[in-house]
Amino acid sequence: GIGGTFQYGYNISVINAPASYIQTFMNTTWLERTGVPLESNVILLLWSFTVSAYPLGGLTGAVVAGPMAIMLGRKMSLLLNNVFVIIAATLSGFSRMAKSFEMIMLSRFFTGVNAGVSMNIQPMYLAESAPKKLRGAVALTSASFTALGLVLGQVVGLRELLGEEESWPFLLASNVVPALIQLTALPWFPESPRYLLIDCGDKESCI
Repeated sequence: GIGGTFQYGYNISVINAPASYIQTFMNTTWLERTGVPLESNVILLLWSFTVSAYPLGGLTGAVVAGPMAIMLGRKMSLLLNNVFVIIAATLSGFSRMAKSFEMIMLSRFFTGVNAGVSMNIQPMYLAESAPKKLRGAVALTSASFTALGLVLGQVVGLRELLGEEESWPFLLASNVVPALIQLTALPWFPESPRYLLIDCGDKESCI
């Protein structure tokens, strides 16, 4: 769950703390480019685009999740899904250095794609892989990790941690840590038996 539904919850809440700093960054960047500051309603519109990019990416991820799960398998899909977060973290982490608020919008889109894929494939993988006696409890961990992500996103966004104005790019890029944890741990897990038997026709590997 750390690289799956955790990311969904984490990336919903982590954007709240630096909202005012990012809006200031948008205005400053535009002023440097054109010599004219942005009006408050335009800043609000740009911020709305930034926030809306996340659910738009989520819709895209949800649409591609089904074909990914069949073509690549549940486990490989979850592993490759971390690429979207790594791209997003790179974009947001270097956005201030590049003086580009568009990179933040694109970052949020890729983060949303990751969330859309993980919200669909992770519960599928868990339900198909868990032992029968533990299946119900294991399936519930998807919701648990979502809640954990929401909480940790708020905690990391505190001023004492990464919530200060100087550190907001690191705050937005911090979602790369759960991705790296999953990339390290998930290869040791088995592939979904259902995928191996029904989609691949590999009865021996399934058993």
